Amino acid sequence: MKFTHLWPIAFIILVPVIIIMYMMKQKAKEQKVASLYLWREMVKNDRANTPWEKLKKNWLMILQIITLLVLIAALTSPYFLSGLVSSGKACIVIDTSASMGFMYDENQTRFDKAKDEAVSYVKKLRNGTEISLITSDRNSILLSSKSQSKSDVVEQIKNLELSNYPGDASEGVQMAKSLAMDSKGLQTLIITDSTVDVENLDAIVVDVYSEMDNVSIDYVSHGFKEDQLDVLVKVTNYCKEPVKRDVSIYQGEELVMTKEVEIEAESSSVVYFEDIKLEDNVFFAQVSGKDACDLDNISYDVLTEEKESTVLLMTQRNMYLENALKIIPGISVIKSEDINSFEDFATQKFDLYVFDGMVPAKLPSQGNIIVIGAECDEIAPIDDILDDGCIVNGLDSKVTKYLDGLSFAVSRSYTYNVPDYATPFLEAQGNEKEKSHDIAFIGENQGRTYAMLGFDIHNSDFPLYMEFPLLMYNLVNECVQGGMVTNYVYNCGDAVSVNTNVDGELPVVTKPNGEQVSLSDYRFNFNDTKEMGIYSVAQTIREEEQSEVFAVNFPVTESKIDTHPTMISSDKDKVVTEVKGIFNLRNFIILLSLILLALEWIFSLRK
Repeated sequence: MKFTHLWPIAFIILVPVIIIMYMMKQKAKEQKVASLYLWREMVKNDRANTPWEKLKKNWLMILQIITLLVLIAALTSPYFLSGLVSSGKACIVIDTSASMGFMYDENQTRFDKAKDEAVSYVKKLRNGTEISLITSDRNSILLSSKSQSKSDVVEQIKNLELSNYPGDASEGVQMAKSLAMDSKGLQTLIITDSTVDVENLDAIVVDVYSEMDNVSIDYVSHGFKEDQLDVLVKVTNYCKEPVKRDVSIYQGEELVMTKEVEIEAESSSVVYFEDIKLEDNVFFAQVSGKDACDLDNISYDVLTEEKESTVLLMTQRNMYLENALKIIPGISVIKSEDINSFEDFATQKFDLYVFDGMVPAKLPSQGNIIVIGAECDEIAPIDDILDDGCIVNGLDSKVTKYLDGLSFAVSRSYTYNVPDYATPFLEAQGNEKEKSHDIAFIGENQGRTYAMLGFDIHNSDFPLYMEFPLLMYNLVNECVQGGMVTNYVYNCGDAVSVNTNVDGELPVVTKPNGEQVSLSDYRFNFNDTKEMGIYSVAQTIREEEQSEVFAVNFPVTESKIDTHPTMISSDKDKVVTEVKGIFNLRNFIILLSLILLALEWIFSLRK
């Protein structure tokens, strides 16, 4: 047991005062009597004139002394420490990722709950404890290091805000482990809704995950058909029961179109809107209903300016590839079957060159390039050849976006040592089942985009899958985009690559809340994408302002947490749902003192 204050112990000096008061005799009163029978009593009264007498057993005195001691104990505020409260060095890691914005209960979010638990923990720490505070999402930030001011740390915790970025507490835990190496005896409190690895760390995890119903919009895409806009909206129901919701298209405050959709439990549904007319190039889709998170009920999209790109396709009767390119809007395709005729196109400038099964002796000096099923050492040398067939799987990349579970068979393929500037997006499993091979990649080098696919499309069953035209669509779009921004739709936390004209003024980004940020370079990665909504990039060139817009949406990966600390914890003592740091005895002692005072009053009346 410990005490908050020790100075009230000095009041123990009042105990002898009470005893002395009971040792003092009361002054005798004179009284006339009609008989000598009471003479003996008069003698006793005569003796009472002396100031002191022998201390006698007095229950009222004992009760008063006990009451005084209980009041002194209440003033010292005694308490018991549990294992949750550090005795000297403490580190607090708070998850600030987007999923923490979900409702914990009907009154507060997981993040609100996390801040309450962190504040409670700090207040229960012993005075003088060195406190470090870390926030964590996709990155970790050390906000306070070894601070001994509990009030300052509490104020920092109360002022924390959600980042809306994807992530969890893992980055913060890694930083805590680094601090623990330099600070022996450090105790770490981790507050999160996702699983974390606390191995080799003296840590307690506060699990703020809660099961709440949620419906989200995963993405919005669009296409043009005879000057009319078609919109596709994917909606996911994370509830355990089917739901009916309205999915609406808005432009600003104006409702454009609404459709009702029924979504089965824990499944997705795609809603199509056809022949939409918009007066502006930005719009958003919204699903109705109140659920665990409002942020993922809205998704923004941007209609890019129609700019036709020219594509030169060198191929020999590849109908699969030709048809896939035809349905891609905004490109004009010129085809040639003879690689020797490539020199005839040397005087023309193409935005994209697609070489299918053939490569010219010398690559064009400008424009972007896609090579399919052919050797091209100038871009990347071949590492190996898979002759016995293989299964190809998609990797996480911009090209395979929205192609979850992509898998198909290929009878023969090249493999590559992917250049440093590129990212693989397809891998193959060869005869050695434990080893994977990169067979497709894309990347930008010196202002040009290069992509290679190591297999002939005819030697695969890939064209039979609906994912084939989608992958070709994504691949071509990555190669023919231009303008100030490379993409027009991002998630919170994504870095936006801004490319502007060096002959103009420095670009300015306007955020959805109206705040303007002047960039420090003409080519800049803009990282402040915490806020959802429409951003604009503007640049003044020769007194003429040019601008483009892009949208930032909620990261859909945060809409569903598959595992949380309590679910998979092997050490139940290290995972709790709330901080129980101190058992304070003061209130109980005060109640006891009031009971004793009442007994003393009753005893005095009876006497």
